[in-house]
Amino acid sequence: MNGYKQEKHTVIALIRKSLVLGVVVFLSGSVMAQPTTLRIESVGGVDQRIPVAVPAVAFDDPALAPIAKVITDVLRSDLAYSGECLVLTESQFPKTFGGLTMDVNELDRDAWGATTAENLVYGNVHMEGDELVTQFRLFDLFSKDQLAGQELRVKQTFPRLAAHRFTEEVLRQLTGVKGMGSSEIVFSGGETGKKEIYIADYDGANVKRLTNHGSISIKPKVSPDGNKIAYLSYKDRYSFLYIFNRHTGESVPLSKEVGLNSAPAWAPDGQYLAMTLSKDGNTEIYLKNMDGTNARRLTNNKAGDTSPVFSPDGSRIAFVSDRIGNPNIFVMNVDGSNATRVSFQGGSSYDPTWSPDGKSIAYVAEKTGEGLEIYMMDANGQNPQRLTDTPGSNESPSWSPDSRHVAFMSTRRGSAELWSVTVKTGQQQPVSGLNLRSEGANWGPRRL
Repeated sequence: MNGYKQEKHTVIALIRKSLVLGVVVFLSGSVMAQPTTLRIESVGGVDQRIPVAVPAVAFDDPALAPIAKVITDVLRSDLAYSGECLVLTESQFPKTFGGLTMDVNELDRDAWGATTAENLVYGNVHMEGDELVTQFRLFDLFSKDQLAGQELRVKQTFPRLAAHRFTEEVLRQLTGVKGMGSSEIVFSGGETGKKEIYIADYDGANVKRLTNHGSISIKPKVSPDGNKIAYLSYKDRYSFLYIFNRHTGESVPLSKEVGLNSAPAWAPDGQYLAMTLSKDGNTEIYLKNMDGTNARRLTNNKAGDTSPVFSPDGSRIAFVSDRIGNPNIFVMNVDGSNATRVSFQGGSSYDPTWSPDGKSIAYVAEKTGEGLEIYMMDANGQNPQRLTDTPGSNESPSWSPDSRHVAFMSTRRGSAELWSVTVKTGQQQPVSGLNLRSEGANWGPRRL
């Protein structure tokens, strides 16, 4: 949240709390006998989420009622999921509110301003030919001003995408950081002995299988532009790396070296990848161009070096090494120099993933009595923080494009499932609707 809006929201919360305190003093009947100075001892309990009203989207044709409901549900879900917004329930709407109309000028902003909401999302939907046309607006209920407006045109089969795109803008306006509603998650799905690469909306909708190898394909990683997916597969008997092109549906080899080929990681420019190879008798980290050419070795250590991941600016690589005994996380320059340990919470650490804002690294930690849990720390190794605390294993963390959430695999309910945790609130929830054993999540970019 930018400084002004953060301050405004905090002040509003304090005013509301002060009014409650004032009422208590007034009802005590001792106003005249008390000092006139009001002192607030603590504001630690103030909910910092921004109250937002999202009334049901208006439509001009009864046939669009189901689509309007889907759009409304996605708007509300995205904003609540962000951890930044407190979405009002319909019982908190104005008593006189009878529903939005297609004419935004009929919106009673004064009535909405009298609710607990600070902002309101208005939306309507209609058809033009075979296109679904949505019109969205975001209002500040204190100033009564419109903060943002978008008209979005999508195919009739993609109403969710329109809603996702607008919530990204709503969050940008309210917090200064764009949302991630239009992003997708790729993952490996299926039973033991046969796993394929799948993709779905971040919330589990629109699941689609991408590969059909009839083998084991795992650990997908999405390119920065979202168009290609690097992954490991045994489709040609051994563990080789491939790149799947979403436009053509074709998979081409990335690395088929003797020994282990694993852990592909895209550079931020999408032109080359880091990976783990054991062709020289030890697991080391290499760089290769996207077409598999120009291999460059980065590490040269008797211990094993694995699981590389680039910093967002491409200047550094985090990786896992057991050069000090237990596996731990190190960071080195992109040319392999100046390797420095950054994980110190004890036990072993695996699977680093760098947040898109460059500030944090999420990872898996295994400590005595804990099992496999998801942690995060500052990029320099400071301030480790535990994000999960559950039975079963929690593995393969991956950041959302807005750095607000971490997706991961969890076996807390028995079978391998995809879950996510919102960093700000600590809220954890499954990625619903996948309906298959799922692991190795990788969170892709926002859709263009």
